Amino acid sequence: MADYDPSVSATRPHWHGLWTRSLLVGADGQRDVSSAASWLQGPELFVDLRQPAARPAFCLVPGFAQLSIAAETWLAGQQGFAGSFHVAQNRAAWQREIDYQPPGPTPDEGVLSWEGETLVETGLHSPYLEHWHEAAQPNHPCAALRLRAAQTGQAAILVRTGPIFMLARGRAPGIRLAAPSLAACLAGAADATARQALLDCEISRGTASGWVINASTLPWREGQRLRLSLDRPGRLLIDGAVWEIIHEEGQIDAFTTA
Repeated sequence: MADYDPSVSATRPHWHGLWTRSLLVGADGQRDVSSAASWLQGPELFVDLRQPAARPAFCLVPGFAQLSIAAETWLAGQQGFAGSFHVAQNRAAWQREIDYQPPGPTPDEGVLSWEGETLVETGLHSPYLEHWHEAAQPNHPCAALRLRAAQTGQAAILVRTGPIFMLARGRAPGIRLAAPSLAACLAGAADATARQALLDCEISRGTASGWVINASTLPWREGQRLRLSLDRPGRLLIDGAVWEIIHEEGQIDAFTTA
């Protein structure tokens, strides 16, 4: 376990902003330097998206109905989650409220340290290691929303810092991931409809100038534009659908395309 280092949080005024990963060393010793991993941190809420490199062309279809079994299997290898971030001294916890994969056996907690400009995360409950780098771009406005769909009850988290936004939308209520991985859940699903329900969890990243999605667990969402408007206090419209604002952080007017 890494040593206690109070300087990690004591000298840092904030954590919000976009972080990208250059290295993952897993518990099995395998190194990953090719996956695209983005962590967007708001005042407290965050969204994280991790996608393997070289997505096959057969994943680029208009929607669920056109996915092949091979495409479903590849998509199931993605990762993404969202929730609240807490750090005390050099110990950090990412409390996941939405997760693309089934919940793991241990909490998502790590020890943070610095190697020059590189933020090093070492697992507390599993011997993994990650290298993170803060993007050199504006971090304001900085805001985040915890949302619930008025019609379906789905949970969502929307974060913006500077020019970047990330959206995490959970599965329909009642959908449970009972196997150790999403791929295993798909393999045990009864039919195509059940597989689609398991895959229907969106983690997307985009640019707030135009609110265009440029990366997503649902590939057909890429290139689409979010239409956001504050319908009235406590409600946000996303592409015409009503979402109740359960919790807000920062400048709420950062979420508007008007």
